[in-house]
Amino acid sequence: MIVMKFGGTSVQDAQAIDRVAAIVRERLHEHPVVVVSALAKITDQLLAMASAAGAGDRTKALELSRAARERHYTCASDLLGAQAFKQITSELEADFNGLDELLRGVVAVGELTPRTIDTISGFGEKVSSKIAAAAFSQRDIAAAHVDSRKCIVTDANFGKAVPQFTETDERLKELVKPLLERGRVPVMGGFIGATEDRPPRWDAAAPTSARPLWERAWALNGLRYGQTWTA
Repeated sequence: MIVMKFGGTSVQDAQAIDRVAAIVRERLHEHPVVVVSALAKITDQLLAMASAAGAGDRTKALELSRAARERHYTCASDLLGAQAFKQITSELEADFNGLDELLRGVVAVGELTPRTIDTISGFGEKVSSKIAAAAFSQRDIAAAHVDSRKCIVTDANFGKAVPQFTETDERLKELVKPLLERGRVPVMGGFIGATEDRPPRWDAAAPTSARPLWERAWALNGLRYGQTWTA
């Protein structure tokens, strides 16, 4: 088994995701687990809309969200056939509607908390991984989308979450390993942020980005962490 992590430029548009699918196909014999970042520069855009909402600029926040929505729709349209595109846009619409509601809520309360920043900053991986999984399936790669938040369990140290390794190991065994055993390719986002309301614990080696978190979490299962490819 191998974990294959693809950064933002590797999934920046339909053409890039198509290349990623070709790379994954070449490694199917190694039983890959695929982790993707948000589309290039989307995380920056998400942080900008969060900042705008925190400053009370509802119009700017929602304009940025609308632009991100349209970009993801375009990417999915370029990658997928009509039926698959219809299905994924239904999911994306629900996701982006939820994001807009969160932004409106930030404006309404006039406060942008670290927890909310984590939620918003991790949104790009959530939707990019859904698009990537659908694209793989369209290219005859048996793929299954997995929500990273259900696999990686952390403390509540928002902004610098520390994995809870025992719980994470249990989740990975429950949600990911059965897919691999059935010949499926799990596809998930490189989640950024805290997942659990647990007291933060001090850890001198606490990860500061998604990659160390993934490396440490997967090392628990003896899996090999693959190279990061760029477009």
